[in-house]
Amino acid sequence: MPFNYTVSNLPLLSPVTVVVPAATTQTISFPDNFAGRAVAVKLSNNDGANNATYFWNLNAGQVNILRSSSFDTIDGTSVDYLTLTTGAAGNVVVQAQVLPITQEEVIAERKAVRSYGEY
Repeated sequence: MPFNYTVSNLPLLSPVTVVVPAATTQTISFPDNFAGRAVAVKLSNNDGANNATYFWNLNAGQVNILRSSSFDTIDGTSVDYLTLTTGAAGNVVVQAQVLPITQEEVIAERKAVRSYGEY
């Protein structure tokens, strides 16, 4: 079964927290680190003076700015990768609800990759 959950049919989720240190760039891979996809993400910038930037699913062309001492959310989408660049004076805390990847999804992905390679 491919990934097609909505808010009304989500199973129990796993909450995770990642702290990205000041003055760093870090990519969080939810499938690799947490064996799932993030379906709700909250980003909190704890830097009182500097903005942070972020983008998700390796889409570097769509960079978002997280203002100093503020937060932002990513909802209604499936996030596999989240890349953050923090400011010099404070960290960014990432809190996410992760939906575990099922065995059926892994099999479907492998079949899709195999069929793509056959062209």
